[in-house]
Amino acid sequence: MPEPVEHRAEAVRPPQATPELSEAQAKQQVRLRALEGSERRSMVRGLIVLAALALAWSIARAGWARVFVHGWWKQW
Repeated sequence: MPEPVEHRAEAVRPPQATPELSEAQAKQQVRLRALEGSERRSMVRGLIVLAALALAWSIARAGWARVFVHGWWKQW
């Protein structure tokens, strides 16, 4: 009696990339790089504004005369 042969399906292969797909992927990568750059600029601006606010708050809290004592410009 012959042994039963097991039939298996082929491994799933991804579809071939079409030129349209490759072009769309390239456009999307360019768009994502542009968004990434604008997001980075926005974060840097926000951090600079935050640092300026912290500096202004600390100067206002300490008092202008204590931060910049009379004749401070002559020290340099």
